[in-house]
Amino acid sequence: MAKKVAGFEIGSYAVHIAVVTKKGVKKVVNEPLPEGAVREGRIVSYEALADFLKQTCKKRKLHFDEASVILPSGLCFCRRMQCPVMTHEQLTVNLPYEFRDFITAEKDQYFYDYAVLDVIKDEETNEPRELDLMSAACLKSTVTDYKNMFRRAGIKLKTAIPIEMAFTNLMSKTDELSTHCLIDLGHTAVRLYMYNGRKFENSHVVEYGMSTLDNIIADVMHIDPFVAASYREADHDGCQSLPECVEVYQNLANEIQRAVYFFRYNNPDLELEHIHLSGGGANIAKLREVMSETLSIPILDCSEIISGDADGIEAALGAAGCAMQ
Repeated sequence: MAKKVAGFEIGSYAVHIAVVTKKGVKKVVNEPLPEGAVREGRIVSYEALADFLKQTCKKRKLHFDEASVILPSGLCFCRRMQCPVMTHEQLTVNLPYEFRDFITAEKDQYFYDYAVLDVIKDEETNEPRELDLMSAACLKSTVTDYKNMFRRAGIKLKTAIPIEMAFTNLMSKTDELSTHCLIDLGHTAVRLYMYNGRKFENSHVVEYGMSTLDNIIADVMHIDPFVAASYREADHDGCQSLPECVEVYQNLANEIQRAVYFFRYNNPDLELEHIHLSGGGANIAKLREVMSETLSIPILDCSEIISGDADGIEAALGAAGCAMQ
């Protein structure tokens, strides 16, 4: 890792930036995006967003050597897979075929990458038999768009990775025998990422997020939903505890509970022990309280998976993990 690496996660409502060194997170920025900058998970204008990133880094006095960025889930496919032991050259040839059910364009229009999670050995001979991999595929044009955007912003982009790999980096500090769930409380959706020790198992998406709260606050307080987001973040006039918002917290906790039950059903040998929260909703105390009561699973502080005491780190956990790539 360079002396200072900045991880960027560009969401639907805000950009999260974490500046990380070998000693941990040094600075975090969670900056609302211009209204309409990202629609349905896609950047509307790469040039305009590049200028915004440049201005944000200057305004917040961010100094770093290079950067990494998280690619949105809709633009990057990531999956856990097992395959026979093979060389890097053989994997390069075979990976495109592992994504044939996911990609829509010709296979040579994608970049493919992988990380070896484990080498499974034969019980009798103790010889390597299978590779346990995290693999990813992304359109080359998408990577080019991000490279050009960061270049325009005057930022040296080192890597672009899926969110699953960013969270995997965070899990490097966890107990290999523990099973964790990292819940990303995003603006348009809530995503659950299940980890067995340091290994990603699977994910689940709840198709509504913090924007649901913003719409409720907007209706109750007769304000614009974009303004309501700032009210929610600051808990203006106690809006986070509106009865209508608490109902959303309970519905969300119930959805998460169903996902946890499904995970346990499919993995009877694994017992989910801890939850970590990330994203813009991670600092809503009432939401954490409702989730804790409904799930009966300890919600641990993010200090368990990353060092550093920068304010706002929970909202930028993905960005911090990305910087560790």
